Amino acid sequence: MLRTYVYKQRLGPWGLVARVTLDVRSVDRPPSEARGIDGSRVWWLPPPGLTPADERWMAFGLKLVAGQLESLRAGSGAVLVKVDDWDVPMLTDYQDEVAAAALIECLQRNYDIPGIDIGLSFDRERNRYEFTWNGAPAQPDLE
Repeated sequence: MLRTYVYKQRLGPWGLVARVTLDVRSVDRPPSEARGIDGSRVWWLPPPGLTPADERWMAFGLKLVAGQLESLRAGSGAVLVKVDDWDVPMLTDYQDEVAAAALIECLQRNYDIPGIDIGLSFDRERNRYEFTWNGAPAQPDLE
């Protein structure tokens, strides 16, 4: 079943907004076009037209909660996370990290996983939001 979540944060002079729609289900085998998450039993399908940066951050977010998502699978199958839609309103500022944060928070609220602590602060000097993931700064590996 598709679930939509709107991520909204505002700490500084501007805000971060994005909308993600997911379908999460247990499958016997993931489709051939699905992408694996670090050897886990979690696979995902990004939406068409996703930017490479957003794709890296979404995969990063899934990696952070892959162990929790595995509990949603049936038997020896896998969990498939299909990102059906990703939208960032034109009138919002945006940072790539939002792709991970929105995905994780959507999974927390709609699929009953504990998720992780996503810290957020605003660096006025750099005019940029700073994210932490379970208390530590981190970012996806560049491939």
